[in-house]
Amino acid sequence: MLTIGALLFCVQDASARETLLISGNADLYPIESYDSRSDSYVGLLPELYRRVSECTDYDLVYLPYSKNTTQAQQAENRQADIISAFPAGTVDSAYLRRSELFCSLPVSGKPQNICIGFASALPEAQAEEIARALDDIGAAERLGILAVSVKDGGASLYRTRWLVTLAALGVMMLGAGVALGVLMRKKRAELKANALIDPRYGIGNDGYYLNCMETRIPAPLRSIVYVICIGCDMPSLERRFGETEREEIFSRAAEYLRLGCGREEYLACVGRGMFALVCQCGSREAAQQHAEGLIRGLDGYLAGFRAEYAGAFRAGICSLSENPDCGAEAALYNARQGCALAFRTETPCAFSTRGMIDESEQLERLRGSMSKAVEKGEFEPYLQFVVDRTGTVVGAEAVSRWQNPEEGLLKPSKYIDLMIRAGTITELDLYMLRCACVQLQTWKREGRGTLWLSCNFTRQSIADEKILARVREIVEQYDFTRDRLVVELTEDSYAHDREAALRTIEGLHAMGLRIVLDDIGAGYSSLSDLSTYPIDGVKIDRSIVIESALPRARALLEGMIRLSHDMGIRVLCEGVEDKATCDAVLAAGCDFIQGFYFSRVLPGREAESFLRSLAARDREEG
Repeated sequence: MLTIGALLFCVQDASARETLLISGNADLYPIESYDSRSDSYVGLLPELYRRVSECTDYDLVYLPYSKNTTQAQQAENRQADIISAFPAGTVDSAYLRRSELFCSLPVSGKPQNICIGFASALPEAQAEEIARALDDIGAAERLGILAVSVKDGGASLYRTRWLVTLAALGVMMLGAGVALGVLMRKKRAELKANALIDPRYGIGNDGYYLNCMETRIPAPLRSIVYVICIGCDMPSLERRFGETEREEIFSRAAEYLRLGCGREEYLACVGRGMFALVCQCGSREAAQQHAEGLIRGLDGYLAGFRAEYAGAFRAGICSLSENPDCGAEAALYNARQGCALAFRTETPCAFSTRGMIDESEQLERLRGSMSKAVEKGEFEPYLQFVVDRTGTVVGAEAVSRWQNPEEGLLKPSKYIDLMIRAGTITELDLYMLRCACVQLQTWKREGRGTLWLSCNFTRQSIADEKILARVREIVEQYDFTRDRLVVELTEDSYAHDREAALRTIEGLHAMGLRIVLDDIGAGYSSLSDLSTYPIDGVKIDRSIVIESALPRARALLEGMIRLSHDMGIRVLCEGVEDKATCDAVLAAGCDFIQGFYFSRVLPGREAESFLRSLAARDREEG
């Protein structure tokens, strides 16, 4: 079990009650003390725990008292499910998931907060239930229990001191500030819990996966922990079944995995149609058998709805024992690469390879440095020019490159997904927006004001409620014709708030900016976006453009262009790298072309040289 290194035992009796162990602290009389005559703990906390046992399904039982084993040592060795009262700062918080503020008492002559801690391996639901039960015991009732403890404790040495403390405790616990603090704490806990749930499937999200990997796996158990990524071939599913049916497949897969998830396993949705399962297996062979069993079972389950659904998913596996320094992000990356390998080799599952691990280690290094990279100015704008049907340059797309001090010049494929997961992508999007505004202002002053320039915004950024105001603040600092700035909505699967995205896009449109939907025909884009958002243009994904020589692919391309034109939307085909492809997209009716056939992705100075050479050629021809 994943929690075996932290739980001493967990026994259920015939009435399904579960025993949770408590580590007592005999030095906190009369909150908690050890009575040698009755061989038990007495005081306020033991009585509170007894009452919690009565109103929950848990039997809270103290560990046997030992003068040679301190409460802090028991916490460090993970020998108890619940850690009882302790002065704040005396137990390393690394061993606790949370601590509940109880009261302020004099320790060594100084007032100090006393906390109730919960071991980090205790499941969140159990900790929350016990905390609620403790909170439900009223302040007046606690005072009564404490008074009885002082009266019956028989320790006159402590009595006067703790009677004074009793009055202070009553004032604090009866105060409106404590009540408000409890309410706010509960609210924060609810919001935190909800933030880790994927509302579409009722399972954890990518934040939940990271939380589990970072807080719920004790170091001694990493050697038997595996991350299994269960994923699908997204473009293939969409082409075969369409978006609506594809979503149904995802929901069915999530349902199957959720119902089959064991108590010691953690399941999360880490992307559209991509699931991560953190589990424990005794060996590499056992992990492979588990993954293969999952895929076979999932195939059979999906085939029960439609035979063609079988084979939609594969699994990739990352062993933490084989990658002892592997973090949560790297482990998921490795498992995803194993999943991709399984698709290529047409096997149910595959382990990540050494090359994948080397790449994941690079990602870990990048993750550590990317938070300050934008602030340090390590990203550079590059341009790729766009032509119209006559071959005339009419605009460009601004894309980023990361000039990393250790890794060198990196393309977006190396860091965009990483920044999306880390939540830092919005800062990069805004930085590139500012670069685009600077370039448009420069072009206007140089007499090239008819050129337009696009910059990418992920849907995560677009769904940010503050993004519109920040965009407006940047744009208003520069002088250029507003419709020369184009916002491209790129593909990512982390923005679920379509209403917030719609408000932002409508606001950008009202500012005079143009909106383009990127990668239509692949990834997570939806044709319904064309009617939902005020779109001015679309970019057809290069995978469709490259295959346009094939009859069915050409028919698809022509149909998408025709549909867009019928809706008053202009079309750009990207990925055009040779004359044959150029002729094919022109014949299909596209309005603009982007690709190496006309322009490579150029750094700033080379882009300016490219424009000057075009101007010189036009003068010679004129």
